[in-house]
This record gives sequence, structure tokens and C-alpha cells, in this order.
Amino acid sequence: MKLSRRQFIVTAIGAGVASAGAALVATGDARPAFQWRGAALGGEARVALYGADADAARSALSDVAAEIERLEAVFSLHREASELSRLNRDGVLDHPSRDLADVLAASVAWRARTHGAFDPTIQPLWQAAADGLPASRDLIDRVGGTIEISSSRIGLPAGTALTLNGIAQGRIADRVTEVLVRHGFSDVVIDAGELRLPGKERRVVGIPAAKAAVSVAEIAIATSEPKSLVFDRKSFRHHLIDPRTGASPRHWLSLSVFAPTAEMADALSTGFALLPHDAVADLASSIGDVAVLGEDGSGRIRRLGNLRLAGFEGARS
Repeated sequence: MKLSRRQFIVTAIGAGVASAGAALVATGDARPAFQWRGAALGGEARVALYGADADAARSALSDVAAEIERLEAVFSLHREASELSRLNRDGVLDHPSRDLADVLAASVAWRARTHGAFDPTIQPLWQAAADGLPASRDLIDRVGGTIEISSSRIGLPAGTALTLNGIAQGRIADRVTEVLVRHGFSDVVIDAGELRLPGKERRVVGIPAAKAAVSVAEIAIATSEPKSLVFDRKSFRHHLIDPRTGASPRHWLSLSVFAPTAEMADALSTGFALLPHDAVADLASSIGDVAVLGEDGSGRIRRLGNLRLAGFEGARS
């Protein structure tokens, strides 16, 4: 079984783990009492509840589905009426939702923290790559502009378009966590493109970036993998595009980030995937509350940051 960005294998800590090369299998059985499956921003989503009774589970999962639908109407690039689509179309959006304003503010902060590697204004370059067009100077110059963000208005520079696919899936996982906590659930597994394990019950998670499995709890995990979406196989032009150059770097084959929230893990996995391992090591160290497990472009496994977050007790990079 091959694990991709959206596929994690999760089981109880008491289970054995077998690994053979790149194939990661977590064996054993700790089945959730109730499970919801659906979609979030074009990807598969799953929410599993453990130790739940039927009525409580139905109520909680109904609210989960409603929350994901609400956030799709904010962040989706595939819905013409979503807030993000209207903002990209018109260049301005009055009275944005708190979620959109908050995620954009966080995106701008992560852009600064990653020295421009993570940037929500990457959409024109991403669309050009998807359409098989070169990364022209004009397109590169559209990236990195100042976004006007307030509770009453969001405004974009002329020619700018946004994508939040490198952070919004994490926000969805975090919002779903909040819904379940309000319903009294903490022993849950939330996979909305990024993984959130809010409970204290430790679980074994297969990490494709490290070709291994780790035992973790109270954590979020996001994975970026260039080969998961390649536009041009001859040049290996993939979906992870450096906003500063328009190129698709080959620093990493796969990279997973562990962080307290899925939004943080999502943004950092996107930004870190565009940087060489020494720059990632420096950033992970300066941020502090983050761990990175990855396979670099030469096939070397890298373990960086606060490795206790990734289940390595007492370890730091």
C-alpha cells in the first residue's frame, strides 16, 4: 500500500506495525464506533468517533457535515459563489467571514515567516503550470503583493488571485475538532486532507515521508509530496511551486510536518516543501513547536525540529 498526501493509516497504539520498504502498514484493530466520510476542498475527508453512542454520534457528525459545507462556501476555488472565488473574480470582498479574514491573515504571517516560500497569491503561477504555460516574469511579479485584510473588507492588488489550498484544509480540520469538542468528543481521528488527533489516546500513524510509523497524540500532521500532482512529467513540473521563481523545486520527495494545529501543519508543509533541508531545519528550530520528517531529493530521511511532537521522546534534531 502506498501512502499519499491524503492517506494516513491510523490504528490503536497497542497494535503492531509492519513496514517493508516504502509500504507502510499499521496492523491491528481499533475500529471507531461511528464514522463520517465526505469531501473537503476536493479531497476525501473522514471523521471517526471512538466510544460514542448512536444519538450523540449522529448529532455530532451532522454538525461536522454542516461545518465542512459552510467552510467549502468560504474557501473553495471550485464553487463560483464561494467567498474566495468572488474575491478572486472582483478583487475585493466586503464583509468577509471571520474564517476567510483569519486564514488570510495567518497566510500573510506564514509568508513572512517562511521568507516567501508559503504565499497565498501563488494562484496565477499555479494555474499557468496546470495549463502548461511557462512561468513568465509578469506572472511572477503578480505574486507577493500586499493584501488588504480587515473585518469589513478584503482587497487584492490588480492581477492577483489567491489559493488557500495550502492552509484551508488545515483550518477545516481544526474547525471540525472544535465542533466535536463542543459535543464532548476528544477521542477522534479527523482527516480533512490534513490529519488532526486531538485526543490523549496515542495512535500509530504511517508517515510516507519517513517510510515509517510513529506513535502520537494531541497533534496535527500535514504532508506535502511533489509527485502527488505532476503537470509535466518530462520536466517534473509539479503543483508545489516556488512563488519567488515560478519553479517546482526538487528538494524533497515527501515531507510531513507535526504541529499543534492542522492549519499550522498545513501551511508549513507547503512552505517547507519548497526549501532545502538546511533552511527547513533553521525555520523548524526558530518556530519551536514543530517537527519535520521527510525524505529529501537524494533519498535521505531527515528528522528536524522538536521530534518529541513526532513521538520521539526526549529527542530534538
